[in-house]
Amino acid sequence: MKRSRGTPTNTGKETEINESIKATMSNPYHGVALIDKDYSIQKFNPHFESYFSQITGIAPRRGLSVINSLFAKNKEATSSLFEQALSEQDEISGISIKDTHYSIRLEPALDRKGNLIGAFLYLISENDASDSEPTKVQMNFQALLETSGDAVIVFSPEGKPIYVSPSVENILGYTPEETMLLDMYSSLHPDDVPGNQKVMEKAILNPGIPIKGHRSRIIHKDGSYHLYDSTVVNLLNDPSIGGIVDNIKEVTEPTPFGGLDAKFTNLYLNAIEDSKIGVWEIDLISGKSVRNRIHDQSFGYSEELAQWDLPTLLQHIHVKDRLAAKEVFEAAKADGSFDFEARVIWPDQSVHWLALKGTYVKSSETRTEKLSGSVIDITLRRNNFQALLNSEGRLKSIIDNISEGLVIANKGGRLLYWNAAAIKMHDFMSLQSPPQNFTELLKYFRVEQLNGKYLPVSKWPLPRLLNNENVDGLEVRVRSIKNRWAKIFRYNGGSFADREGNLVYFLTISDRTELSNIKKHLRDSEERFLDAFHASPVALCITSNKDAICLEINKNAEELLGYSYEEYTGKPILTLNGVPLAEIKKIFSRKGEPSKSRESKLSISTKQGQKRLILFSVEQVMLNGEECRLTVFVDITNSK
Repeated sequence: MKRSRGTPTNTGKETEINESIKATMSNPYHGVALIDKDYSIQKFNPHFESYFSQITGIAPRRGLSVINSLFAKNKEATSSLFEQALSEQDEISGISIKDTHYSIRLEPALDRKGNLIGAFLYLISENDASDSEPTKVQMNFQALLETSGDAVIVFSPEGKPIYVSPSVENILGYTPEETMLLDMYSSLHPDDVPGNQKVMEKAILNPGIPIKGHRSRIIHKDGSYHLYDSTVVNLLNDPSIGGIVDNIKEVTEPTPFGGLDAKFTNLYLNAIEDSKIGVWEIDLISGKSVRNRIHDQSFGYSEELAQWDLPTLLQHIHVKDRLAAKEVFEAAKADGSFDFEARVIWPDQSVHWLALKGTYVKSSETRTEKLSGSVIDITLRRNNFQALLNSEGRLKSIIDNISEGLVIANKGGRLLYWNAAAIKMHDFMSLQSPPQNFTELLKYFRVEQLNGKYLPVSKWPLPRLLNNENVDGLEVRVRSIKNRWAKIFRYNGGSFADREGNLVYFLTISDRTELSNIKKHLRDSEERFLDAFHASPVALCITSNKDAICLEINKNAEELLGYSYEEYTGKPILTLNGVPLAEIKKIFSRKGEPSKSRESKLSISTKQGQKRLILFSVEQVMLNGEECRLTVFVDITNSK
């Protein structure tokens, strides 16, 4: 533990002191909280909120004691250190939090006049630098951000800014300090919020992979909405950054196909066609569209059609999928994006499968309303997968009717198949079809560890499987947001290659809720039994079934027999009292009905050498799922 002596000084200007406190609380590398003289939290930054929640399982709040929450296992010693730090106005570092990988550092906190008001408490992970100063990697990263022409904001997992680059003022109009105080979702146009949330969720599921963000309208400081593009990358696991980096660029001249420079457009389109990807954009107001050649080929046309609008697109979708497609496009007007698979009918009446993915943009300023995206023919993949399921009718029948749930997904998180048990377990019977994308599950469920602590999305069963983590006997509590139920599911998972050689992942799911409730009831019953056992005025002992080893003995039995529980531990009962082991085993192994007790008389010697005649009865009981013997002892030494 390091200590350095400090003295309160008034630097002169109140604004300088305020700026110092503000700078301390906006530390982008450590969790910082301002605590008062009673060790209660007054303010905290996003890093502190994240670390505190990981350590304690609860969210920090104003007025919460750090002694009772962070140091519950070592209150007295920690209180003494805190008191000394505040009374002597010392800086203290290296105070470890028991059973965690975190330590803290305390620094005096002064008010505007330079008087001590409490302390700054730094929560420092072992993965962080040993001091609050940034590492060389962090300094290089910060220098890169500060020289970027785009606005760069680093968010905590909870979505709060923990760093803002200086260039944000040129892009959004706000200073970095003003941006740190903004609620970014409140600054977004309401129609763009769901799409941005999906991008953040996707980034959390794919650490280190840049995710092109949702084109959004954000309120500029001038009070009007400006249009921005962003790219998001999850660098939470990078100790030099520890956040989700959002690179924001203003869109000044929207053009088809993402605003590419005209001289690169042909090269771009040729590359897409070589990849067999159709790209398209439909103006929902004028009905006009822009498409490449692969788009029309995906719908069965060798030549480009003269007209293509949304009604034409829907007319080509199979009647069984058409209503769902309409709902997806309608939902995109709220969510900002769409991603679905559907069957389409070619002019020759053959059925093909297409994957359609894209965005919806509406601008009151430019008076445009557009759907744009990509289309890929996935007929071969869908047919191969269906052939895999149908390769043996008996196997498919078994899969559809087993009591265990089965879900199959591809490496992108698309849910390819749900069996009937999985649909029923998750309460999806009323839906036309179960969710096809993993991210859709986030609006239906919340997942917890069995101890009730929040389970991050990246640690849900499917993301674990996709990240090559072990999913073998994983038990979690799944809560339905809509229907308010909670169930305990047990997951096992693995992978296999389909006929095209693509890796496919599967999860088997068993509902352990009833079993868990039964076990809890048994534990509660056994706890009540043991409470009554130890409180009984009668001398009692519990032994193993076969060899009469002492498992539990109450105080009255200790007084009667003259030996303590510790002395009997691991030994057959009564052997310390001079009773031969063979005789004890003979008595305890007598055959009879389990429900009937068996009485015997024995002469024993206590530890103090007293001779006693005892009457005891033996009954069979179940404890922790095992057969045991409950013995009742009665002293009849003085009985006539």
